[in-house]
Amino acid sequence: MAEGLFRKAVAGRPEIVVSSAGVGAVDGQPPSAHSVTALRARGIDISKVRSRGLTSAIIEQSTHVFAMTRGHMDLILTFFPEAAERTYLVREFMPQAGDIADPIGQGPEVYLRCCQQIEAAIPSLLEFILKDQP
Repeated sequence: MAEGLFRKAVAGRPEIVVSSAGVGAVDGQPPSAHSVTALRARGIDISKVRSRGLTSAIIEQSTHVFAMTRGHMDLILTFFPEAAERTYLVREFMPQAGDIADPIGQGPEVYLRCCQQIEAAIPSLLEFILKDQP
């Protein structure tokens, strides 16, 4: 969901490249039906997106790494300590900072809440990313 929401937010900004990977993801899995439904209501189609695990190559290519939860962030930093200076929580730059709980295996209302939390965080993420842009 985060990748789809962020892609929509930066549409028309070719200097910002968006991709996603998970610390516990299995390569090639489709998004959950609840994720697809939550984003379809926002005009975003993620039905063709497939999961991939986080790798050192992905970390090397990334200028910013965002994690949904402190636990995910801790795993990223355990396996990729070189990413410490560019790894942040999705809600880190908001007044109500904190985790966005992973909705996997839960009902549609949990996916919708997760989607809303990500959506609310995007403006502060963009502001942070763009502050160092010329």
